[in-house]
Amino acid sequence: MLKKLLATLAMTLAMSFTQASFAADAKDECQADKDCKDGKVCILAVNPHVCKAPQAAGAPCKRDAVCASKKCDIPSGKDAGVCK
Repeated sequence: MLKKLLATLAMTLAMSFTQASFAADAKDECQADKDCKDGKVCILAVNPHVCKAPQAAGAPCKRDAVCASKKCDIPSGKDAGVCK
């Protein structure tokens, strides 16, 4: 009985620390390109949103700003395309 109680307490404590670290990461999440520095862009297609350098030709994209060439070729009727 005591072992189960201690195991439950330990698991609860461990999960609370994990959730606190996720909350801290969410606070650092970018919401727009202006939140990023050094020429990086905010990648909104992933959670949490992250700042990354512009992508090379052939990389998947959803908007022009994430491509180094500033051109994302999205076929009509599709949500995503590839960097030119």
